Amino acid sequence: MALEPHAVLAIALIFFAGGLVKGTVGFGLPTIGIGLGALVLDIPTAMMLIAIPTILTNAWQIRINGHPSQLPRHFWVFLLAAFIPIPLGIATLVMVPEFPYERLLGAVILLYSLWSLLITDRALPWLARWRWAVLAGGTNAVLTGLTGCFSVPGVMYLRGLGLDKSLLLAAMGLLYLVSALGMWAALAALGQSTVTLGLASLAACVPVGAGVLLGNQLHRRLSEAMFRRIFLWVFASIGVALLVAG
Repeated sequence: MALEPHAVLAIALIFFAGGLVKGTVGFGLPTIGIGLGALVLDIPTAMMLIAIPTILTNAWQIRINGHPSQLPRHFWVFLLAAFIPIPLGIATLVMVPEFPYERLLGAVILLYSLWSLLITDRALPWLARWRWAVLAGGTNAVLTGLTGCFSVPGVMYLRGLGLDKSLLLAAMGLLYLVSALGMWAALAALGQSTVTLGLASLAACVPVGAGVLLGNQLHRRLSEAMFRRIFLWVFASIGVALLVAG
């Protein structure tokens, strides 16, 4: 897909914003990249463009936030469930293009934002965690394939595990890394990947990396809680825009 210069500039600014949020609060890159990117491009193209920056930034997030081996055993069941059904969602996205996926993405973004803002995290009962691992992981995988949003309901499940901040960020990084790899592989298998898109995704690492570096500086200087709250309200507004204009 050949992009007009104004579209290239818009995507670069969107990815910079995604990197900025990622560097400040540790999440948000794929959802911002695809959520706002869907206002400029189709969702499969936005997914391909954000794939390499997402893989690299989350590999780094995992590295700096502790050892994944410290995560609870049932987390790996969740991670497997969050990976295997992704091709089902991607296949539906590619084969049924007339469905209003942008509106579905808007609904998912709005749900995640309002849940994060208004609902207090609750610990999952120990005996139910295996069951919730499969249910939350599988649902997360299908929605990843349909919308490119990696967070619903996966992050809700992770917060219910009672992990400390570093392990939670490592767990989220693993979820996003696995989701991005599954999304990229499924899109490539269905013929949605091209050399041009791969090179463009690699080039997208530049604005994303610049955003992450600036976000890291903001993380040290600003209140993370306040930034996160402002971001989530903006995120909710993006969800409403996609619901209305999708």
